Amino acid sequence: MSIVKQNIMDSAERFFSEKGYLATSIQDIADDCKIAKGSLYKFFPSKEDLFVEVHHSKQESLFEKMEEIRSDTTLTLREIFIRETECQFYFFIENNFIMKNTFEMQGSEGKIASILLSQRANILNMNKDALIRRFGKEIELNIWDLVSVYNGIVKEYLFLIIFDNRPLNIRDVSMFIVDLLEEVVGGVLNKKPKAILQNNMMDNYVESAYKGNTVSVAEQRRKLFELLFSTLKELAITNYHKTELHESLVILQEEVEREQPRSALILAMLQFLKKEHELKSIIEQLRKLCFNLDE
Repeated sequence: MSIVKQNIMDSAERFFSEKGYLATSIQDIADDCKIAKGSLYKFFPSKEDLFVEVHHSKQESLFEKMEEIRSDTTLTLREIFIRETECQFYFFIENNFIMKNTFEMQGSEGKIASILLSQRANILNMNKDALIRRFGKEIELNIWDLVSVYNGIVKEYLFLIIFDNRPLNIRDVSMFIVDLLEEVVGGVLNKKPKAILQNNMMDNYVESAYKGNTVSVAEQRRKLFELLFSTLKELAITNYHKTELHESLVILQEEVEREQPRSALILAMLQFLKKEHELKSIIEQLRKLCFNLDE
């Protein structure tokens, strides 16, 4: 990589961290690098392309550091997992603009949406591999639930460090998280709960995210209807009531898929179905998507 291009990327990273992506202009970066804006465009056709390149470069550096840890044959599996956790903390702290930009750019489209989605997919798969390496294939049935728990804990501590400036000891936090995951995994293996995040659903999500493809509202609705019908089959209720609910679901789905859906009927069906406690949370998710019918 040329020195000028690297200087542009370093400057962009600093501005994205200090001002945020939206408030940063190409002129800011060009002035900082003491080059003409036209010279900058020779390397990056747009600010969007620059953002993508910076994020891609940082992702690659994270994966290289992770591979170094995993290839160290002197470490136990537990110590590898601890150091992988530490590595993520140090990476996101040193490159805090990534988390800040991710929050700022939620709902973006185009290349930025694609790089943020692929970044998320990479992190999910990286941590999936880390958990299976540490705990074995026995956890594969619940792997995505465990990944979600792990990511959620790491993200919460990162939020405290990056946004609230809390001075936490990274080694201590990492060891605590690994200790906690060992307890959680032990409980999961002992009780064998039904997976909340099904493997096929998450595998499809990650594969789509890798390609930078957002899941359409129509596809999200379809998945929720599938979940509702499968959940309904398992409800311990009378056959009469189950038939009522099933017919209401069919009416709702047909109405949502109409070229000119009737809002009043949709709302009535949602309200009726929502009364069934086991369906309530799914119906609430569906309700938020039922009026984005043109997508």
